[in-house]
This record gives sequence, structure tokens and C-alpha cells, in this order.
Amino acid sequence: MRTIALALLAVVALTVIGCQPPEGMTGPTQEQFDALKAQVDALQTDLGNMQMAYDSLTTVYNEHIEKFHKSGGTKAPTPPAPSKPPKVKVK
Repeated sequence: MRTIALALLAVVALTVIGCQPPEGMTGPTQEQFDALKAQVDALQTDLGNMQMAYDSLTTVYNEHIEKFHKSGGTKAPTPPAPSKPPKVKVK
């Protein structure tokens, strides 16, 4: 009975010791988490600015296309239609 109790006690002790996280693996501290949150906020702001710039550029480009390329500007000349080759008589 005593050996079974010692074996169970050893199993419980090894289980508790094995379940502890390794040193340095405790997760981020509050300061690290706050720094990451600030970086995410800055990236979201930058993304919003880039989206506004992209929308503005798209609007300017579309206005340029409408003004200069679709309003009857100079058109590229089309090549002449192909003609039929002359018939050659075979003797």
C-alpha cells in the first residue's frame, strides 16, 4: 500500500512539474501588449490614409481618361482591309 501511495505521489509531482511553462514563456507583459496595440493603431491609421490616397488617385485617373481619351481625341489609324490575292493560272 505504501509503495502505491509513493508511486501516485511521484506521478502527481511529476505531472505538476511537467505542466509548468518553461522560464521566459510566460507570455507578453502589459507593456509589450500596449506597444503592440500602439503599432496596430498606427498601421490602421496608415492604411486609412493609403486608402484615401488610392481613392483620390483613382478619381483623378478616371477624370483624365474621360477628358482626354474618350472625348473624340485623335484616334489611331486602322490598317487597310486585306485584299484578295490575284488568281494565278496553272498550265
